[in-house]
Parts: sequence; structure tokens; C-alpha cells
Amino acid sequence: MKSAFLNLTLAILFSLIYACSPSKESAEKSLVDFQVEALTIPIGPEVDPYTKTMQYFAGGLYWHNENRSSISKIDLANKTIEEVIKYDYEGPRGVGSTSGFHFIHKDTIIIPSAGPVLYILPIASEEIQRLDLSKFNENYTHTISLTRNSKPMYSLGSNLILNQQFNYRTPSEVTEESLSNFFPFITIDYYGNKSHKIPFNFTIESFDNKLNDPTYKVAYNENFLYTMTSYSNRLYKINLEDYSTQEFDLHTNLIPKFTNNYFTKEDKLSRSLDINMELYLSEPQNFGLLKDPYKKLLYRMTWPGSGVPEGISPMKFVITPSHFILSVYDENFELKYEFELPEYEYIPHQYFVSEAGLHLFGNHPDHPDSKEDQLVIHTFDFSD
Repeated sequence: MKSAFLNLTLAILFSLIYACSPSKESAEKSLVDFQVEALTIPIGPEVDPYTKTMQYFAGGLYWHNENRSSISKIDLANKTIEEVIKYDYEGPRGVGSTSGFHFIHKDTIIIPSAGPVLYILPIASEEIQRLDLSKFNENYTHTISLTRNSKPMYSLGSNLILNQQFNYRTPSEVTEESLSNFFPFITIDYYGNKSHKIPFNFTIESFDNKLNDPTYKVAYNENFLYTMTSYSNRLYKINLEDYSTQEFDLHTNLIPKFTNNYFTKEDKLSRSLDINMELYLSEPQNFGLLKDPYKKLLYRMTWPGSGVPEGISPMKFVITPSHFILSVYDENFELKYEFELPEYEYIPHQYFVSEAGLHLFGNHPDHPDSKEDQLVIHTFDFSD
């Protein structure tokens, strides 16, 4: 009898322990548990140590050197700079002030410039095509293609998907009506023959029912566009074939509640830049969004709104804040993992995805060991 009771007790205890064991998704893990590689790539003076735009394309990482009017191709496998592509700032092939780049083919680059203008540059040719977006619609705005703040352009078939800017002077100009007239995304074909607005608008629900600065983040994968505003947990998935839209509320355990205190201040122009930046950085905001087509994951990067450290210039801090929250979502947009990253280790606005996983840059400029003659890339695999 005692033996039977003991066996039953052990069986119950075993079943309880097994049932209560946390799953891989819910178990506490640190970021380093998912790190699979660390690369250090030496760079020379021809490569900017920090960039606003990068693109993983055709197996290489293309890196914008805005200060040098060039794009470097980085060979990740061999840890070398494989190629440097130059473009002209002035002259017959000059593109002026640029806002990033986008490869549509391995031999053709799209460069957005000042005003609603794009330049199409064949690498091996002296020809250059200037495309003025205002010829399609006089209300089209300047477009950008930047990794920083996740505002890339995207090529799909023979079309480019471009982002648009919501221009306003005072918070009172951002209303439900003005949002209904703002189309964040447009398409044009490569040859400039036709264009149209994608039938999607942000609403007050896009800002957790509190009107806020109508900036947004965007990511792409195959025939889908993913977007969310800077101040919300709501994600939109847009089918680029029929423009049907799905909405998802992304869960978080670490991101504080979004607020609109900075946005609603009407007296910003009468305040100093430092005071404005201190208030701006005291609120959480989404920094970036990446879709991983290889691991079927979504990555979200968010500033926690922890403010500017004492003794630090707010204008310097806003360029490269100390850290961010990394949220990892599965293919159904359920929260899988979430981490508040160490301060002054990873650059908040530099990251990309490849077959190997998510790549973060571990050379934050304010880290005591940071060097400007090398890129430090850490790779993380969050797949099962």
C-alpha cells in the first residue's frame, strides 16, 4: 500500500512539475542566450562608422556613407569591404542632398533627393534618370529610404512603394479629418509612367485613441507591408495586391504606456531645443520595425522613455540614445521574447535581417570601448 501511495504521489508530483514547466517562449532567457555570432569588421576612412541607411541585398550588406557620397558593399563572410560605389553630389550626374538609397537590381540604385525627387542610377552607366513625383500629383511629398526610424522604400515587381510625410506646423492641424486625407504610401513604376495612392490611412485608433505625432515605421516582406505609428502598439498588415488590411495589437511586458504630452505642447517654438528634447525623450516611442522572412518573425525596437541622463546634452543623446527595448513576435504576432538591452552597447537605429537572423551593431559611440575603425555586429537567432 505504501509503495502504491508513493508511486501515485511521485506520479502526481511529476505531472505537476511537467505541467508547470515554462515553455521556451515563456521561460526567462537573456539576450546572450540567442547570440550565434559576433563579427568585427575593420573599416577605413572611406566608410562612415555609423549610417542612416543599410540594405541587405543579394547576399551583401550595402552601407550608405552619406558624408562621402558613396555606398560600400560589405562582405560579411570575409569581413571585408568588397566594393565602394560612388555617386556625384553635383554636376550632370549630381543627386544633391540624399535621403538614403534602395537597390532594385544589383546594378541599379534608387536615390531619393531633396523635394519629391528620385534618381535612378545604373551603376555601370553614365545615364541617370530624374523622376519628379509632383508630375503625378502636386501633393506628393518628399520621400525617404532610411534604416533609421524604419522608413525604407520597397520594390515589388515593376513598382516602387514609397513613403509620404505628414507635414504640419501645430498639433491642432493633426485631426481625424486630416488623417483621413493623408495616404502614407504611394506606388510608382520604375519608368515613371503611372502612380497611385495606396488606399490606407491612419486613424485616431492608430495612436491609442490619443492624437499624436503622425510619424510611423514600415517593414516589408513579399506582397505585404507592415506599419505602425511611433506611439502605439497597433500593427497594420496590408496586402499589396488587393490592399486588404488586418490589424493586430502587439503585446508587451516592458514598454510603458504611450503618451502624447510632448505632441500637445503648443509652445514648443518658445522653448529651447534642449528642453524640447528632454520632454521628447521622456516618452516611449517605437524606433524601428523589421520583418524576418527567414525565421518568420517580427522585430520591434522601442525607446522606453527613460529620459536624458543628468549631465548629458539632450541634442547629442537624441542622435544615439543609450538603449532600446527589443520585442520579438512570432508569425501570428504573439509576443515571443522581449528584452531591455544594456545601456550604451547596441546602436538604437542600426539593425538588419539576413538568413542568419537579426543583426545588431555592438559599437555604440558612447561605449568606452567603441572604435570608429571597425563595425561590431552581433547576430541573434530567435527561431525554435
